[in-house]
Amino acid sequence: MEISPVNAVGANAVVSHASPSTEDLVPVRQIVAAVHEVNKAELMGQGRQLTFARDPETRRRVIQIVDQATGDVVDQLPPEAVLRLAEQLK
Repeated sequence: MEISPVNAVGANAVVSHASPSTEDLVPVRQIVAAVHEVNKAELMGQGRQLTFARDPETRRRVIQIVDQATGDVVDQLPPEAVLRLAEQLK
């Protein structure tokens, strides 16, 4: 699945998980605003919604594409396997 860059709707987002200091480069408000713009423009497709959250175990930012009718996660960045690996490496 190919996803257009968020800056196509007028917002720039830098997503990095290298260190806590790089996470602060883009305020959460800007990311949430970009997610709202993507959802309003239906860039993920009709009936799909982009969500932004923090994984409770790893505390890393997670972006998901969710089917609104079923609530199923269609795609996720970073993938679940990467999050679990990061948790194991702690």
